[in-house]
Amino acid sequence: MSNEWTRYLIEWGCGATLSHEDPELAAERAVMNATAHVCPLNFEALNGIDMEKDLKIDILIGVPYPEKVDPSKIAALIPYNCEKNIKIINGGLIGKGVRNQKSNRLIDVIIAVAFITIYVRKKFH
Repeated sequence: MSNEWTRYLIEWGCGATLSHEDPELAAERAVMNATAHVCPLNFEALNGIDMEKDLKIDILIGVPYPEKVDPSKIAALIPYNCEKNIKIINGGLIGKGVRNQKSNRLIDVIIAVAFITIYVRKKFH
């Protein structure tokens, strides 16, 4: 069996938290936004594909405070039983949002960006 991979699909998405100041929630929303754009039905056309061995997914997330994002929570959002490589880097944006009425402080809007690449073994491409 070949160990060479080819890119099969790419997609990107954005996610934000408007009132929670939660980088993990923004990252999760970015991944969900990206996966909502695609429905890779063509996996069925890849006759004989073993999802566990012949499919892998790379997820790159740019988000403020990347150390606050648990990669296992991101991996759990992907419904396929395959290799998942999660890389979370400093990126995204922080902007001033609504004012908290109790503290009179502007709440930070945390914005994350996700880029997903799905690979299949070359024998299926």
